[in-house]
Amino acid sequence: MRARGKNDDREGKDLVIFPVTDAGYALSRKIARSLPGSRVYRPEELKRGSLSRRVKEEFGRSRGEGGGGAGGGGGAGGLVFICAAGIAVRAVAPLLRGKHLDPAVVVADEMGGFVISLLSGHLGGANALARRLARLLNATPVITTATDIRGLACVEEIAGEFSLAIEDVGKIKTINSAILKGGVEIIDKNPRRLKAVRVFLGPSNRGVFSFAKSFIEAPGIRARVFISSSTEQEIPVSMRRTTLVLRPREFVVGVGSRRSVSTKEVEGAVKGVFKDAGLSILSIRNIATIDIKRDEAGITGFARRLGCAVEYYGSGELKRVPRPRASKTVLEKTGTGSVSEAAALISSGARRLWRRKKKAERVTVAVARVPFT
Repeated sequence: MRARGKNDDREGKDLVIFPVTDAGYALSRKIARSLPGSRVYRPEELKRGSLSRRVKEEFGRSRGEGGGGAGGGGGAGGLVFICAAGIAVRAVAPLLRGKHLDPAVVVADEMGGFVISLLSGHLGGANALARRLARLLNATPVITTATDIRGLACVEEIAGEFSLAIEDVGKIKTINSAILKGGVEIIDKNPRRLKAVRVFLGPSNRGVFSFAKSFIEAPGIRARVFISSSTEQEIPVSMRRTTLVLRPREFVVGVGSRRSVSTKEVEGAVKGVFKDAGLSILSIRNIATIDIKRDEAGITGFARRLGCAVEYYGSGELKRVPRPRASKTVLEKTGTGSVSEAAALISSGARRLWRRKKKAERVTVAVARVPFT
């Protein structure tokens, strides 16, 4: 078990299916029935150049361009083409931006014989999606990524399984190349998480990965994966080029604010708290606040920039959380004596705060750490 986000099982949410023939449409309907929330275009909607236009619209929606760092494993979302692979390639080619920005793209033939992971196999989750659709259709999944065909885990899978943000996607190739050759060390001071990663990787990855709580020189180590929220941990100079940092999404930020607060103000307040604490903002799992702040563009804007969700709680729920420093002013305006601290505790499930509330000019921030279970 481990700390995870609240949207790990999304069924067919954000899954968009493009069948270009009637036979493909029938197959699409079968998929949609099994994955509630999927959206299916009709073949007649995709004729006379409409396919390219529709794909462009959906590609942008599915891309997920938040600034919260790349995570692994993707989800249930993505684009599914029921057609020849060449049609799909030509439709998405002008839209590609990078593996950490592009959504999963999967192609199936209209007879349901093969399901091909075409784009963003690991970070976008296309490999997992192809396997899932293949099971639904009793089809053959076609996976071509090097680690998968050798039965090895890749760094994106580790990141996805444990809700870790990838700090530098440019180093993914370095780590996965080292996995193929053997000799990757995973470093984590959290013994429970380190053990969980070891169990997840299992016997099939024995001899490929080693595990440590700190950086040490050791023969045979080609690359390292460092799991930490701390920005104060120094990576030895000799190891920096071949070390990928993964940030656990393990903190909930409770936010209280004045009306009409700006995104810049919220961002400045949160970054200030995390800098003082020596923590990476990539380790933020989500924002939490009171429900009367649903229309606060500054809070939602910062969450979008970070690439995380905002959770809202009513005053009745918040005031049930005992706070020794309840504010009379906040109570008069919101109906509860605490917003930031109480919201952070409820959302995270923590028993105590990691950082008590800190007031900026118009923003109050508190931080709670999500228990690793």
